Amino acid sequence: MAQTKPLSVLDMAFFLLESAERMANIGPIAILKPPQDGRSAGEFADWLMAQMRLQPVGYPFDYTYAPLSLRGLPRLEKTDDIDLDNHCFRMTLPAPGTQRQLFDLVCDMHVQRLDRSLPLWEFYVIDGLEHGRIALYAKVHHGLIDGIGFIDVCTRWFDIDPKSTEIHAMWQGLPAPTHSDSDPSFVENIKHIARRALGTGLTLGSFTRLLAHQAQKSFGRGKGTPLPFTHTSEAFNAPPSIKRSFAYCKLPIQAMKTFGKQHDATVNDVLLTLLDMAMTRYLDERHPEQRIRPLQPLVADMPVALGGSEQGGNRIAVLQIPLGAPKANPMRRLEDICEHSREIKDQIRHESAAAMTMHTAAIHAIPALAELLGIKHPPTLANTVISNPFGYPQRCYLGGAEVEMALPLAVLAPGQSLNITAATYDDSLQIAFMGIAKETPDIQLLADYTRVAFDELSAACGDTPSAESGATNMPSNIPPRKAKTVKVIRPPAAAKPKRTARK
Repeated sequence: MAQTKPLSVLDMAFFLLESAERMANIGPIAILKPPQDGRSAGEFADWLMAQMRLQPVGYPFDYTYAPLSLRGLPRLEKTDDIDLDNHCFRMTLPAPGTQRQLFDLVCDMHVQRLDRSLPLWEFYVIDGLEHGRIALYAKVHHGLIDGIGFIDVCTRWFDIDPKSTEIHAMWQGLPAPTHSDSDPSFVENIKHIARRALGTGLTLGSFTRLLAHQAQKSFGRGKGTPLPFTHTSEAFNAPPSIKRSFAYCKLPIQAMKTFGKQHDATVNDVLLTLLDMAMTRYLDERHPEQRIRPLQPLVADMPVALGGSEQGGNRIAVLQIPLGAPKANPMRRLEDICEHSREIKDQIRHESAAAMTMHTAAIHAIPALAELLGIKHPPTLANTVISNPFGYPQRCYLGGAEVEMALPLAVLAPGQSLNITAATYDDSLQIAFMGIAKETPDIQLLADYTRVAFDELSAACGDTPSAESGATNMPSNIPPRKAKTVKVIRPPAAAKPKRTARK
């Protein structure tokens, strides 16, 4: 009997709640500058694919999905029958091969359903980009691995030595789990069910206590997050659609660290503030005749790692964090977000990981059920997802090619139309924006507004903006908003591409 891996409640939800408009695919997209060794970009792409195909398939890329059956609950099963022709593809962009063409292509592929009879991943090497670049893109079902696990995969995949001749492949994966069973006995099954029942009872008690604390916060008492759905506007709320839009920008990580240290804020606090400023500006300026202005702060779904991602699967909780007040100036917005972040961190320390996971699965099942039932105006859980799963602190290479950009592509969960994911790369914080195209057709504006928000925030706090703070991936004519310096007394801290043969 094949080795199996049980699915957590959250892993299972990614499989059971998947729909035609909500494929549960995640994965990296990277742009590489091939070495100047006389080969064309296409020749280097062919060579790189051939070298990667020589590598073995590791965990969790060697597992398939087994649905509910008489043998048990939905689970993952290991397989040795893997034909890389079903997973590895070469593609060529038509001229002129712009970055926008690449993003449009990847958006189209990212929402296509993976074949559940096979291990749930695909990998593409794409040439034809401008300036002789090539791109790598992969999609993997989110039920197999979370974002932090994917960072671990990419860390093993790329190399920090530009002269290294050793080629790794994404699908070599992670160390195999140590708890997979093969054909457990009847007695072992009974013991497992008993342990699960006891653990579920204890978790349910913690889950109930968590909801009680959130209720207190909703009525102005206590700290932490309020009850879900109670304080969220309908901004960035669009009906489900399969069409996606994608953009990205870069921010200077060292300048953000320096600014945060000066203002008693973490890099994540600064990031949330910049994104809040950008989203508020986008809502103000996209449709001035409508003036879409939330009456409450924007609310972000924020994934929090609970540990254990090195074993694959998802060990995260997703909590709702209110951002800055709608009319707040930049410094007050930072103050609000720092306070909310501290409260959430304190809340996490006092709750069990199992209760946080159950809370995440339960509340996110509500918008999923609403979409399934066709409810047109369900309550809004969050206006966006904002995650920051770390990244690569050094410049990376693959087969001598320099990695110029490496970004995550995310899931748009039911009830959500905008996902923002940040990942450190070398000296920059790269930020990917993925949205439902109908709601954010001009999503590059969000990226541009985020890029200039750092100068706005620095000026509002009386700081001199860093010379590198406007670093970006593409030119923009978006000027910073003028902001008055505010003195704040802080309280004590509390076209279809050419597709060639599969080789």
